[in-house]
Amino acid sequence: MTDTENSEGSPVDWYSYARCYDLLCELNPAYSKLIAAFRDFLEARDLNDQSRILDIGGGTGNFFKLGLPDRLRRARLAHLDANGAMLDLARSKYADASLEVELIHADASQQQFQPRSLDCVVTVNALYAMRHPRRVIRNIHQALKPGGCLFFVNLGRIQNTLDWTLYLLAKNLFRLGPRRTLSILRNEGSVISKANQGIAEAQRNKQYWRHGTAEIGEFLAEVGFRIDELRPCYRGYSDLAICTKPNLLSEIRDARIGSESRSQSLFQQSQLSA
Repeated sequence: MTDTENSEGSPVDWYSYARCYDLLCELNPAYSKLIAAFRDFLEARDLNDQSRILDIGGGTGNFFKLGLPDRLRRARLAHLDANGAMLDLARSKYADASLEVELIHADASQQQFQPRSLDCVVTVNALYAMRHPRRVIRNIHQALKPGGCLFFVNLGRIQNTLDWTLYLLAKNLFRLGPRRTLSILRNEGSVISKANQGIAEAQRNKQYWRHGTAEIGEFLAEVGFRIDELRPCYRGYSDLAICTKPNLLSEIRDARIGSESRSQSLFQQSQLSA
């Protein structure tokens, strides 16, 4: 992972991409797995309807709409994205789902979040295209309360448009039938394919961020996160990291309890030996 930041200007027409995004995602089992992983993540966390949860680069709003457990539907939700078309789709989607979400039209790279103000942050396949992705991650760490959590997914490897086309074809050919599948791939699919080609070119030119799984893990740890889970996802193109901002008092308490437990165990062993 290099220290260079993403260059200015976008090689991708994100507005056209937004109009076709949801349909292609519905046909993509790899995307559905990410939403399921997000739901499992939230279910396992100590969050409630007073928790502040921010989706950075939230796109059309699928993760809040489809991934929120019922107990968090009234949480204090915020959705940040730099693309107006994505936000328009998200606004409509949240209204249909009766979700109250604060929509923020802004570039996350230029935002300085209030320190210790958030309980949870989610960002899915968004940071790679931002101008200053590492700065955003550092800001996320600052913005989280001690004990706060991060659901992080980022596209780290170069997109292969032919590979994705064949994958979607194989997954939908029998479910939708040849005519419907080919029609989608020719129309909406061609827009997404063109965008993915632009993404791949920007990745090759190092205009967009690239990283391996170990590299992103090392960076997240360097920033100060405790990494609870780290693995490749999204058919190997992305990395998923589930992280916690350590609560120092809890960490000290847990370490002390662990030390006392080990001391007691050693004492018991000494008695047995005697």
